[in-house]
Amino acid sequence: MFEFLTRRHAVPAETPLSEVRFTREDLFVLLGGFDTGMFANGPYSTDLSAIERYGAGPWRRDMAARLSPTGLVDAEGTPSDELAEALSPLNKPGIVIDDGSSPQSAQERDSRTVSAVFYKGSGAVIRRLPGRRSGFAVIPLDSEENWDASFRNLIDCPPLDPSWKGSTVYGPEDRALGDAMLRGDEAGLRAVCRYGGDVDALCEFSVALASNSGMLRGMREFIVADYRGSNFDTSLGFSIPQASAPSCWVKTARVFPTCGVVLNGMKVPNSEDPDGYIGYSAIDFCNSGTLIDALFRFHPRPEGL
Repeated sequence: MFEFLTRRHAVPAETPLSEVRFTREDLFVLLGGFDTGMFANGPYSTDLSAIERYGAGPWRRDMAARLSPTGLVDAEGTPSDELAEALSPLNKPGIVIDDGSSPQSAQERDSRTVSAVFYKGSGAVIRRLPGRRSGFAVIPLDSEENWDASFRNLIDCPPLDPSWKGSTVYGPEDRALGDAMLRGDEAGLRAVCRYGGDVDALCEFSVALASNSGMLRGMREFIVADYRGSNFDTSLGFSIPQASAPSCWVKTARVFPTCGVVLNGMKVPNSEDPDGYIGYSAIDFCNSGTLIDALFRFHPRPEGL
């Protein structure tokens, strides 16, 4: 009913890939299911009841009618070489970087604006588009040496300035650690960060953070998930990302770009509980490298933590 109010018109033939507005249904069809970051499509955003009743055929026909004038898909909805190459990493078991956490219920609003996937030397981003019509852009990233600049440009983030020196400090997954950092509580930090690293540098950074609200306002948060080695679930007839490899890990990275400091909340599989994770903190003083380098970095859990 009232479909005429939301009718999607054909995209003009001259529209380049970077300016094409994809619907989440388009991307479900093109990627064969959920994207790896479950951003455009996921358990709480995709109309799975429509898939169950009708399959993806109606979505494919709608997409082909709108996008075939651009040459990015043919009349059957098969993607061109250019589009297929751009989409290639986005449903693969690579490393995902999102600029926020994914919703945990259908009622929760998704605050993410981008989801990037990096897989075997290629990278691409799904970016949420503004405006009444909403939708998503698919943006292939440049060559690997340009990933950092390309990604930062999309999220308007300054380069990582490795100005704060020190070795990585480890601590428990504990709110007390974060509270102590915000207070500049040296005694509190030393009490919980007893597992190696440059605690002196951490205390100095904490004092600076507590006394300079501008540092906190400049913080950027990312969710990073490493799916490498995993096999995605296709039992329902479409791809659902699953972290099935024992080497998989997830982290929340709170980045202070102008300081070169990253507060990592790590989660790794619990060998004693197949469905569980072990959490710990790793405060990374990035003495060199880029934002992408820091986000890709895995911090193993030290003995005793």
